[in-house]
Amino acid sequence: MPELAEYKISADFINLNSKNKFIGAFHVQKGNIPTPFEQTLENFTISARSYGKDLILDIDSKLPIHVFMGMMGNWKYVTTKDWNITKYIRLRFDDETGHSLILYGGYMGPKYSVGAPFSGTKRGPDPTLDFNKFKQNILDNLDKKLFDKPICEVLLNQEYFSGIGNYLRSTILYYADCNPFLSGRVVIQNHTQILDLCKSVPETAYSFNGGQLMTWQNPIETNSEKFDEWVFYQKGISCKDKLGRTFWFNPKWEKECPYTINKPKKVSKI
Repeated sequence: MPELAEYKISADFINLNSKNKFIGAFHVQKGNIPTPFEQTLENFTISARSYGKDLILDIDSKLPIHVFMGMMGNWKYVTTKDWNITKYIRLRFDDETGHSLILYGGYMGPKYSVGAPFSGTKRGPDPTLDFNKFKQNILDNLDKKLFDKPICEVLLNQEYFSGIGNYLRSTILYYADCNPFLSGRVVIQNHTQILDLCKSVPETAYSFNGGQLMTWQNPIETNSEKFDEWVFYQKGISCKDKLGRTFWFNPKWEKECPYTINKPKKVSKI
């Protein structure tokens, strides 16, 4: 579930708890980092940054570990003596203060790679950090077949809409007030604010400290009441798109929906 805003929050959390601290031990509980790499690390520092749905841990500002949070990736900071209380730990960094920074998550949880992003993963510019590049990347490729698809599906394509996930696409399209089932090309050409919203909506989510939705647990205190009021998620009506994802949208577009509408247990106000 973590999306662009939640990746930024995770980076903030890591930096908050690792600043000016040396890491005395690095443990791979479950993952794909080779043993020789683990054995070469001692007394190092870590810092974090995010770019779309890529969380980068910089080891001594030299070697990056790229983390993809998946559907269930989470971080926590605990006393080292209690590290094994947490289930499904993937990475563990023990610092000099007797605490551990832990990456954990079960089914469809996090994974990581060392030195470079995941092989074969194509991710476009982050709309909040490189908006002009983000916008140009889309406009230069509008003639591609991908943009024949409904905009509600196109927004999940990470090659062009890096960091945008399920709740962000629903919120972007709600505030754009456009038919979410028109082709991506038509919407982008006729609703120019859609690209601006790809920047402002994640930034707003971040300002509210993100959302505690599904299995992602916000490691930093969240303003959940304001976030829940603002976000367009589990509101209106929903359908399953061709990607198999549940998409929430304004009921005014129900007759335009080409998918089967999910039968709601109750009608949500918008």
